[in-house]
Amino acid sequence: MVDFVDIQYAQMLSGRLDNFKIKHTNPYKINFRCPICGDSQKSRSKARGWLLERDNKFSYYCHNCGASQGFNFFLKTVDPLLFNDYIAEKFVSNTVSTDTKSIDENQFKTKTISFNINPLKKLKKVSQLAPDHPVKRYIIKRQIPPHHHYRLYFVQKFKTWINEIIPGKFENVGKDEPRLVIPFLDEKGQCFGVSARGFDPNGIRYITIMFVDRPKIFGLDKVNFNEPYYIVEGAIDSFFLSNAISMNGAEGNGNSANERAIYVFDAEPRNKEIHKRMEKVIKNGYKICIWPSDVPGKDINEMYLNGLKDVEKVIEDNTYQGLQAELKFAAWRKV
Repeated sequence: MVDFVDIQYAQMLSGRLDNFKIKHTNPYKINFRCPICGDSQKSRSKARGWLLERDNKFSYYCHNCGASQGFNFFLKTVDPLLFNDYIAEKFVSNTVSTDTKSIDENQFKTKTISFNINPLKKLKKVSQLAPDHPVKRYIIKRQIPPHHHYRLYFVQKFKTWINEIIPGKFENVGKDEPRLVIPFLDEKGQCFGVSARGFDPNGIRYITIMFVDRPKIFGLDKVNFNEPYYIVEGAIDSFFLSNAISMNGAEGNGNSANERAIYVFDAEPRNKEIHKRMEKVIKNGYKICIWPSDVPGKDINEMYLNGLKDVEKVIEDNTYQGLQAELKFAAWRKV
């Protein structure tokens, strides 16, 4: 049988592509327009790309261009950022029991990391940048609280910097670029990966590089697991809450927290991927925020920018668990 993570990511990928369907509700037969050849240019109703089960694995086939690839290679080719999430999720699924309802917070801890250099040593913290620096202005525009600025970094040549840490990671550094660096730090303050935001409107917005094979959890160096804490989707959103971590993608799956956790997903009632994650969290018995319909934004930072300054109070007033969470979620997803 195809691994559950493969099914999940096959559906996530197909959901990003035009004109897709699951054949007769069979999760092992997923059909969509081929992203390699573009399929028919005359008719957008034609879809000849298929993800099919073969030898208990997904394989990709296109009946138009003849492409034939294993799922791993196909996903990496078509959507490199989703592929990064997929690799991390596979690692989690192979090391964490999916039958366990609640896992001790020690699961969040990273492996011991050994570097010849401190990955962040050469970088400037945003708190050290001049007020008129473009990245400093960007952070101020996002209204990120000043006491968090030291947790963010700036790098002038991102690819060159990464190649100093992981030699050969980028083959071509000719078109290097500046980026805002959001580091993933463990409970001892050691950096085990980074998410880097670019500013080229035509480029890739976020690039994630992991130095060890661990979930992309931001905030482990600051969170107190012995108190109620929030699990949000993005690192920047966590800056607006008093005790929070962010899962930054696929790791927010509802099986890696303790009973004090409160899950806070983005306010996107029509997003099917968010539906799946929320359903899993509710099923596993965790507390979850079900946003009211009138919140002024799809994520915490956007809400804050639109005037909702006491976001944490809204979360507290709209946190549910068990049957109540199921009922609230059922109503919310219909908005």
